[in-house]
Amino acid sequence: MLSTSTITVDYERLLWALAIVAFLVFTAIYAVAAFSRDPIMGYAILGLFLMVSVFIAYPLLEAVRLTFLKEGKLSLETWAAVLSPRYLVALWGSVQLGVLTATASTILGFAFAFLVERTSVGGKKFITNLATLPVISPPFSLTLSIILLFGNNGLITRGLLGLDNFSIYGLNGLVIVQTISMFPIAFMTLASVLKAIDSTVEDAALDLQASRWHTFKTVTFPLAMPGVLSAWLLVFTNSLADFANPLLLSGSYRVLSTEAYMEVTGQNNLGGGAALSLMLLLPTLTAFLAQRYWVSRKSFVTVTGKPSTRLTELASPRVRLALTVFVGMCIAFIIALYATIVAGCFVRNWGIDYTFTLDNIGEALSRGARAISDTVTLAALATPIAGVLAMIAALVVVRKTFAGKRLLEALMMTPFAIPGTLLGISYILAFNKPPLILVGTAAIIVINYIVRELPVGLENGSASLRQIDPAIEEAAQDLGADTPTVFRTIVLPLIRPAFISSMSYTFVRSMTAVSAIIFLISANWYHLTVQIYNFSELLRFGWASVLATALIIIVFVAFGVMRLLVRDDGQTEKTFSR
Repeated sequence: MLSTSTITVDYERLLWALAIVAFLVFTAIYAVAAFSRDPIMGYAILGLFLMVSVFIAYPLLEAVRLTFLKEGKLSLETWAAVLSPRYLVALWGSVQLGVLTATASTILGFAFAFLVERTSVGGKKFITNLATLPVISPPFSLTLSIILLFGNNGLITRGLLGLDNFSIYGLNGLVIVQTISMFPIAFMTLASVLKAIDSTVEDAALDLQASRWHTFKTVTFPLAMPGVLSAWLLVFTNSLADFANPLLLSGSYRVLSTEAYMEVTGQNNLGGGAALSLMLLLPTLTAFLAQRYWVSRKSFVTVTGKPSTRLTELASPRVRLALTVFVGMCIAFIIALYATIVAGCFVRNWGIDYTFTLDNIGEALSRGARAISDTVTLAALATPIAGVLAMIAALVVVRKTFAGKRLLEALMMTPFAIPGTLLGISYILAFNKPPLILVGTAAIIVINYIVRELPVGLENGSASLRQIDPAIEEAAQDLGADTPTVFRTIVLPLIRPAFISSMSYTFVRSMTAVSAIIFLISANWYHLTVQIYNFSELLRFGWASVLATALIIIVFVAFGVMRLLVRDDGQTEKTFSR
């Protein structure tokens, strides 16, 4: 009686919505209990469908819906603004940056992978560890190093060379930073592809008097082409969605990821930010479909029986030396970048006063103590949940057949294809109103971690399960073990490497996340990467260096634990002959 009619109507609609949802949930539970031969697995499938519906499909639909609304009415005004020349320039900037970064990263990754997997050079573990270092470090770390070395007051540009008109900001600087940050993705993809190629095909070409270069050009590289295209596509997708590096280094160069951020934070235009993020899917899907079409037209099968454990080294001594020198220079540059971060911790005012000081450490750690604590806590909460959930999802997808299986798998893989900015905006729209208000809580950040990294864990678990004979699980069930017992005592121990890798990856990515998290943090929960960005924006490079170093140390510890728990069994190692 004391409320307005509008509030009463809204409350009544909420009650009806909750009643309908409750009815559907209880109906589904009853149906599983009454008609399923394996109720536990039925509940697992039902739970996965409920999770992806609430935390993936619903937020994305809310984001898409908002782009077609203006003041609560159907309108195309948002898309008319987004398709204006101003934002089309930003779209072209994102595509241009993505193409250049993907091409450079793929070339660099192929050089590293070929040296490690197809030559007899020494120090392969050292090269591999340094090559993967940018993947497990904070997204701002390399950008921070580039600014400290080549910025307006950089140690090299101003201190050593005395350059006044040189600027690292813009496309050139972004390509350099993104290439160093993302070439490990190409390296890891291409290393596995080059390692799996059966060298008997190359031996046949060499026996027919083909030169090493001709054999590489006509046999090795064409067989590696699917991996090359996959690596290019992965880097291209990551470059388009990259939010951290352009935020600090784009200068006047415009890309859609930062434009979407400014629409949301600067103009409070969630619809415009969502529309700009959705536009990033266009070049991604185009590249994906082109890659699938090209690969589907050719056959790349070389392993038809037991693969050879011997590799014929195609690289001549001169080529091997040139590759070693090139890779060594790249590694030296990577080491210099990370050494710059550490050095920045002990400089009073970088670019002006290089006096040694320890003040930065105490000041940065005191100001960032809460961010460190919050970040580690949230990542630690998300890690075990994401690991177990990914393995359950893999078991359901690989071992079970049910209606809607393809839809469930597609929805679980969707977060891998969409930009982090879109996911963050979607969560704000979906969970800032009844019936599920999560904005401002730790739950929305933890859920974002889990959903964002679920596709990687799902793929790792699925790949491991496909290598295991299902007869082992069937034997346990024949002896009376129920589904939870089989999962706990049979499946998890057998896929232990994938399980631990999934958890470690989730922890590392949660610690270094920024694109979606920057929209979801609140006064109650903060994040370390956002704190590093704020310090960098305020030109407090010493404080930013301290927090970046602390974050790298934390991630290294987690990654080191993963390496100790999951060791290479050496079964795929090969010997070389020249």
